[in-house]
Amino acid sequence: MAEGSKIFTPYRALGLVSTNIPPVVRYIQRRKENLIVTVVGNTFHTYGAAKLGLLGVGNPHENPIVAVCGDAFHIYTASGNDIFAWRRGTELKHKYVGHKASVHLMLPFGPHLIAVDKLNSLRVWDIKAESLYMQMEFPKSFEISALTHPATYLNKILLGSKQGKLQLWNLNTCKLIYTFKGWNAAVCVLEQAPAPDVIGVGLADGKIILHNIKYDEIIMDFHQDWGKVTGIGFRSDGFPVMVTGSEVGHIAVWNLEEKNLVSQIRDAHNGPVLGLKCLLSEPLLITSSPDNTLKMWIFDLPDGGARLLKIRDGHSAPPLFARFHGSLGNCILSAVMTC
Repeated sequence: MAEGSKIFTPYRALGLVSTNIPPVVRYIQRRKENLIVTVVGNTFHTYGAAKLGLLGVGNPHENPIVAVCGDAFHIYTASGNDIFAWRRGTELKHKYVGHKASVHLMLPFGPHLIAVDKLNSLRVWDIKAESLYMQMEFPKSFEISALTHPATYLNKILLGSKQGKLQLWNLNTCKLIYTFKGWNAAVCVLEQAPAPDVIGVGLADGKIILHNIKYDEIIMDFHQDWGKVTGIGFRSDGFPVMVTGSEVGHIAVWNLEEKNLVSQIRDAHNGPVLGLKCLLSEPLLITSSPDNTLKMWIFDLPDGGARLLKIRDGHSAPPLFARFHGSLGNCILSAVMTC
């Protein structure tokens, strides 16, 4: 039987920029540029940080993308129970099959990819061989909510849990090295600080802890009054500054030398700040939100704060009254309203 016409095959959704999946920032040495990957439904968009222009659109998945991460070689997307590795956005290089539930956390780890699914199963995949390197099942008393690789810690990852505890694991020997008792609140974010051995921990009660995992000591702690910490970023351009995001759309800028709040960006987004990345060695901050915006901020204000430098945004209203940006979007909207 002949196939039907492909004229109306969906290509990409007009006006979509970002959703509730945090973006990924990848530095591409060949381009000498940071690339920003955002998820929009069952596909992903790639933007260039230089002009925040759209560079490419990934191939559509059968199911919505629920997690994304990337390294210098691939973009990894989790859709359904499977994970896909892409080159240049459209070239499928690898596929990892075996999870029994939807994946919600991923982390590239050298030649391996770490993935955690909703059943609290942690699997480590060999990227090139597409084979399972190791697997660990965690109890409900330790529900993994965040993970990171501490810099200079060979073969080790740090896991945070909804119960508040942290665990340091050696993936080479599959052994638990140390358990941190936590701070009686769910761990939402784990972020490597510029200083060795120091990890930024964002909690559900609004606390931000800078913790030395080598000695299990709190270096300093902060508290944002806006509730849950949704993102942590550290400037790496010579300024001792930490940036944190919140569920209400505000952003806080902290001075780590003076140990105080130096600036805040109220209503940076009309929704939770779910994506927050400081660009390496640049005074730039990337944020995203389910309000369908991707924003770039620059730290050049006298008080050490940031101002909006670039923005990509789409409609955030019902479809008929949505505001489309660009001549094509305006023409389509005008035609609909005229009819």
